[in-house]
Amino acid sequence: MRPYRPDDANLLATVSDFLAKIAPQLNPGDRYQALVCQHILATLGRSADAAAAAGSPSDTGAALAAAIRAGAHDAAWDDLLDQLLRDAIARVALVKPDHLAAHHRGHAG
Repeated sequence: MRPYRPDDANLLATVSDFLAKIAPQLNPGDRYQALVCQHILATLGRSADAAAAAGSPSDTGAALAAAIRAGAHDAAWDDLLDQLLRDAIARVALVKPDHLAAHHRGHAG
């Protein structure tokens, strides 16, 4: 019989629950650090969910900037702007989903 091995989501939830349970007992500085850790754990959970759904934001870094400067997107600006908006929404959905406008929630990725 193989031992039970929790998945990443279960591990993240367990640590977050522990931090939530002890946070009220901590001094203000440590309580703040516990809240920061909970935020990081929630971000990791959302990131893992997005990766599993293949909805991770596309790479919009230096390669895209170079392509834009080279004129590779001149004929399709609307498509490029739509993709950049989708990427921005997906990134905000990972880090601070409550900062998204209501009409963008649930449509990230």
